[in-house]
Amino acid sequence: MKTKLIAAIFSLLALPNAHALDNDTLKSLAVGTGILTNTFAIYYRDKLDCRTKLHLGYQYGHDEELSAHSLNLAPMDCKMRAAPFLPQSVGFQVLPTLSGSLWNADSGPYARQAFSLALIPIGRYGLQVGSAIVDFSVGIGPTYVSETDIGTRQKSTRFQFSDEMGIGISDLSQRARLSFTYRHVSNADLQLPNNGVNFLGLGLTLQVD
Repeated sequence: MKTKLIAAIFSLLALPNAHALDNDTLKSLAVGTGILTNTFAIYYRDKLDCRTKLHLGYQYGHDEELSAHSLNLAPMDCKMRAAPFLPQSVGFQVLPTLSGSLWNADSGPYARQAFSLALIPIGRYGLQVGSAIVDFSVGIGPTYVSETDIGTRQKSTRFQFSDEMGIGISDLSQRARLSFTYRHVSNADLQLPNNGVNFLGLGLTLQVD
């Protein structure tokens, strides 16, 4: 069972046509689960045990003519004791994450490069499978983008929202984690046009003592 599950995850990571996935479905799933997870974490915040643990990560994502290289920093790890409504075998933690990204456009009439800065509280649901932990992570947070127009996209405002979710696998100590990630960036139609960006890619996170 463990071998089949891990093989399935790595098969997903290797999908060459990942952009064939329905972005509207992924966006709706990311937004919905992100809101529920943030609400869950805030309501039961008294059950969170927060400790200083530095997590450093790199993430690559691609969306048609756009690509992004991101560096992520999570200085704190908040684990929930006996998470309500979740099976005992499922753990829950929150990692407040600061993400800086460099965007590059291969084509289009607008800017060819931009940077973004996002603050995203990532909620992570983890399940031990043999000698590994398989998890589902999700989060929503405010984002600043340096360019309102990049590649072929008109985003109207520099203030945006990042909706992020991913499937990850790590060792039992969670010192190293490999993930398949989806990230949607838009301004939630606060101002039009609002051409959203949907980055699909891979991430690697390491815990640093």
